[in-house]
Amino acid sequence: MTDKLKMETRRYAKRQITWFKKNKETYWLDGDINIEKNIDIILLKIFNK
Repeated sequence: MTDKLKMETRRYAKRQITWFKKNKETYWLDGDINIEKNIDIILLKIFNK
């Protein structure tokens, strides 16, 4: 049962990743960099459309 749960969770995550990659309104941010750089990424995406 545990193996089945792990497999189905991974499949679900893969479907989410695929959906987000196709969605042009998705902005990928890096959790390892400081918040100011993430804010800069957001502002560039919003105002450079």
